[in-house]
Amino acid sequence: MKQQAYHGFFRKYRHVYLFIGILLIAGIAAGLYFSKTIDINDMKNFTSYMNSISSDSTSFSAQLFSGIIFILFVFLLGTSIIGIPLISFIIFSKGMQIGFSCALFVYTYQLKGIAGIILTLFPQLVIDCLATFLISASAIQLSMYLIISCSNREKLDFHRLFNSILNDLIICFIMVIAEAYVKADLMVWFVKLFNLIGK
Repeated sequence: MKQQAYHGFFRKYRHVYLFIGILLIAGIAAGLYFSKTIDINDMKNFTSYMNSISSDSTSFSAQLFSGIIFILFVFLLGTSIIGIPLISFIIFSKGMQIGFSCALFVYTYQLKGIAGIILTLFPQLVIDCLATFLISASAIQLSMYLIISCSNREKLDFHRLFNSILNDLIICFIMVIAEAYVKADLMVWFVKLFNLIGK
């Protein structure tokens, strides 16, 4: 079997990244489409939520715990031969959440909502999407490896596979720590800044 050298994350999973990107964009488009269901009560609840965010309402440990659980859950899906469709659904759903959240900002705050997207959504989404892309690509690659190996009855190179996935998990956990800090600490200040705009 031809061994492929490791030339960075984008080269390592470039085809899988493309697949994930298409799913995410499709999910965002679906979220924007279904945002037509947003009504006045949704906008009032969202405004109330934005005004109630404080340092007491967010917890670093809670954000860290949920992030680690997500990473491990996606990784465990990759250990199954049916992991690819399940991971694909998770990525698509995350895209829907992003699209719907962006639409909710604009519906609720009009032009000010664009500033809300930039200040409150974008900082956390950057890290979140990077971690999601990496762990999803790693899990999908693992699932594909298992399928191919089972169908061709080839012996798995567990050592090479373990080292590659372990590196991805470590990087994802570092991203989760950074994301938890942004959500628990920085986002409080960004939301406060956003609420001051236009006052």
